[in-house]
Amino acid sequence: MIETRTAVDNLEAILGVEEIQAVYIGPSDLSLALGRKPGFDTEDPVVLEAITHIITSAKKAGKRVGIHNGSVPYAARMVALGADFVTVGSDLRFLTAGAQPVVDTFRKVYP
Repeated sequence: MIETRTAVDNLEAILGVEEIQAVYIGPSDLSLALGRKPGFDTEDPVVLEAITHIITSAKKAGKRVGIHNGSVPYAARMVALGADFVTVGSDLRFLTAGAQPVVDTFRKVYP
């Protein structure tokens, strides 16, 4: 997981570990660690620069790199930047989205 300033600062050493085959970017925690607003699918130039640096460095070191995303279009953008694997959403978000219509309907019937 590359999601702290310490990880970014030590990226070359991390990527130099032979047994590490891939790194994964946690963009929300990374944003927070860089003093920026946490979240997914960021347009913050500071965070985007860090993400680009991580992806480029990992590819240069012959490692795979993944990143968590909040939407399909942003995930496609990360693949275009060189990410080898992406996740879109999370189990909690998918469960919440699926349950929300039921909760809304119930609240209309029983306010």
